[in-house]
Order: sequence, then structure tokens, then C-alpha cells
Amino acid sequence: MKKALTAGLLSAFIAPGSGHFYLKHKRSALVFFSLAVISLMLLLMQIYQVAQVIALEIQNGTLPLDVGVISAEITQQTQTTMANANELLYGFLLCWLVALVDSIRLGLKQDKQDALTTNTAGY
Repeated sequence: MKKALTAGLLSAFIAPGSGHFYLKHKRSALVFFSLAVISLMLLLMQIYQVAQVIALEIQNGTLPLDVGVISAEITQQTQTTMANANELLYGFLLCWLVALVDSIRLGLKQDKQDALTTNTAGY
């Protein structure tokens, strides 16, 4: 299997930066993986904050134990509190896409270098 395909599959299905790690570009792998983890952590923190607000409202008795009312409150809290959650999600997806494309680019470059060294060694 070519390095470009392997690196692309790793980046696409494992984690951003895993293709770079496979290609021995460890700094790039660390950057892409760190960006992805940070954006996911920030996104999960916002989701956790919404859940905490709703749980406190239920505990205080301001929100009744009715599934329909709780569902409506979740929808309202999500729309108001998580305005920049889409930005975090898009940032995460952009990081993943850039890591995927870059790992394929680097893999193609290494495949070309490997082909040149194989051809020159054979002559």
C-alpha cells in the first residue's frame, strides 16, 4: 500500500495527525492532534455547562420533571448558550480536513521520492 493512501486513511479514520505520525512528521502530528483535542474539549465543556444549568433548574424545582418541558428547555438553552459551538465544531472539522489533505500530500511526496530512489538504485 502506498504511503499516501495509508497516511490518508489513518488521518481520516483514526485521528487528525495520525497520518503525519505514520510519515514521521511528529511535530505536525502533534499540532493537528492538539488542535483537534482542544476544540473537542471546548465543545464538550459547553455541552457540560448546558447540562449543569438544566440539572440545577430541575434540582431547584424551577423546571418540572416533565420530559416535554425538559426537552424544550434543552433546546432553548442549547440555542442561546452554545452560539459559538458551531464555530468549535467547524474548527474541529477543518483541522481534520487539513490534516487529511496534508498527510496525503506528504505521502505522495514520499512515494515519489521512494520511486526515484528505487529507479536510480536499479540502474
